[in-house]
Amino acid sequence: MDFTAIDFETATRRSDSACQLAAVRVRGGEIVDSACWLIRPRPFVFSPANIQIHGITPGMVREEPEFGELWPEIQSTLGDDCLIAHNASFDLGVLMACLESHDHPVPDMQYSCTRAIARRTWPQQPRFGLKPLSDWLGIRFRHHDALEDSIACAKIALAAAEDSGATSLETLESKLSLSRGSAGAWGKKGPTSRRASTRRKSSPRRSPSRAPEVAIAGSTMTSSTISNSTAGSASFAIEPPRPCGISDSGVDLQRLMIRADFIRPLEGRKVVFTGVLQKLQREEAEMLTSRCGGKCQSSVSRKTDLVVVGDPDSRTVQASRTMSVKEATARQLAAEGAPLRIMTEHEFLEMIIAM
Repeated sequence: MDFTAIDFETATRRSDSACQLAAVRVRGGEIVDSACWLIRPRPFVFSPANIQIHGITPGMVREEPEFGELWPEIQSTLGDDCLIAHNASFDLGVLMACLESHDHPVPDMQYSCTRAIARRTWPQQPRFGLKPLSDWLGIRFRHHDALEDSIACAKIALAAAEDSGATSLETLESKLSLSRGSAGAWGKKGPTSRRASTRRKSSPRRSPSRAPEVAIAGSTMTSSTISNSTAGSASFAIEPPRPCGISDSGVDLQRLMIRADFIRPLEGRKVVFTGVLQKLQREEAEMLTSRCGGKCQSSVSRKTDLVVVGDPDSRTVQASRTMSVKEATARQLAAEGAPLRIMTEHEFLEMIIAM
């Protein structure tokens, strides 16, 4: 997965009124670099409605370069990458309008759109805006800040690739039957479906309860360029637990799996499962552990970090249940001072969400 995610903010309704641009470079499925520019629009006019949306005021960009001055640096940053944006027609339109307004030739470009990608990856979702999708995936960000919007856009593309089993943008587009958009001096043509219907068979609607969100570390970027950013996986932090997709009937495993790849809350931990799991199949639990960065063990030892005991069936009296050999060994080691934790399946799932 190699691409560059971009996002523009504009001073007015005019497409050539860019006042902020961000670019986030992805290589091998990881965010490796980012840049953000504040831009003095020409003419130097701001709409109060636009200011209310993104919070960028004339005073913040009065001394910044115009787009034409910044273009060589922007062009060098974008390179020949396929550009990805959410509602990409808007962002490519702003880019092309700014180039034309500042008398720069429009280069040939390839681009894709995470809204189109999301529609084909998760057709059961009711809304496909950047904020609703980010909320569903557990990504928290400050909407209408170009850098944070670009990071969220990149994360949505990577989540779609993970969910589709795609290891490259080309493979993802092929799996979704989505043609790549293109633009140049002749105009632009957005990504389109390669077949009449690309909607996959919808799975049953999940519980509307929401998982805790992932907070993108860092505040508003106001310097002209931020390079060598650590805005990838290392810059994510978790908020305290809130109601999530765990219910009496099970879990939203798809969302947990996607989130696990971003957060890896069990990185380096050794986990043992024992007893009958009620909310997950044993294979699902082991897969989730692996996606969270943990390693499953078949037996308990002093190297074990977590022992997950299947929640007792509601028909079984807790006091009369039979303790497994693994659980008994874990309790003995814990009593001897071994630093391992013993928890129920429900506590295990809540811990993953809370970390």
